[in-house]
Amino acid sequence: MSQAPSSWFSADPGKAWTERFILLYSPIWIALVGWALLSRAVLAWDDLTFMGFGLLVGAPPVLVPALLHRRHPALRATPWYDSYWFKFNAWIFLFVFVGTYFLTHYFFDVLGMRYAFPTQWNGGAALVGRSRGEIPLFMYPLTQAYFVTYHVVMLVCIRRVRGLLGLAEPGAEDMSPRSTRFVRRLALACVVVGLAYAVSFAETWFMASDAISEYFRYADKARMLKYGSLFYACYFLVSLPLLERLDPAGKRTPLGQAVLSSLAAGMLVFFILDLLTWVIGPIV
Repeated sequence: MSQAPSSWFSADPGKAWTERFILLYSPIWIALVGWALLSRAVLAWDDLTFMGFGLLVGAPPVLVPALLHRRHPALRATPWYDSYWFKFNAWIFLFVFVGTYFLTHYFFDVLGMRYAFPTQWNGGAALVGRSRGEIPLFMYPLTQAYFVTYHVVMLVCIRRVRGLLGLAEPGAEDMSPRSTRFVRRLALACVVVGLAYAVSFAETWFMASDAISEYFRYADKARMLKYGSLFYACYFLVSLPLLERLDPAGKRTPLGQAVLSSLAAGMLVFFILDLLTWVIGPIV
């Protein structure tokens, strides 16, 4: 069954609860990260403080639903390991791990990104990348918070657009007129591309601010905003269609299938970034 035109959130109670919770939590982590960076508090932190901050920001999307699972009616009907909140976080965690451990080196070498956080606890791939830039370990849980928010925002917007276009969610029977279905799907694809680029541009614009250039910067901010944002958007162009199919239309996606989907997404982004590097070369 297709979604009503006014629908933003999933018809599945557990899925809708997860989406609402992450949207409500997002301003909190954004405020914490903004304070830490703009106040320059991070310049005085040691590695333990950095990691503690990363976990403070990245853990609530997992810990809160885990603590409420047996108490909340929208959550307790499903075993925790089969719940949307758990599979969604597991999917994002694996995607973030691949993206941070391996693909950050493309941002170093192709896009001119530089970390300068005063950390000794660093970790990235041994044989990927030429610059040998270090990846702070606290970026792994921190990026988890970023990506759960980015994906939920885009997924609820895509669901809304699907409803307005008269298109069913993935996994449901599509009752839209066949004569205009291609045009509707093309319009939806354009919205997905626009959302992916807009989110990538917005993060780049904030993170490339002169106010935090002491510990994070791009070698060429203007070219990164214009071209690098499209490079970054490839992450979401791969992840969004796959995450839309996580627990689709009242069905349950097995945890193992969700894990394989996330790992496949990470590998596909790996291929795309490497291809783009061959085609366009470094932008700096």
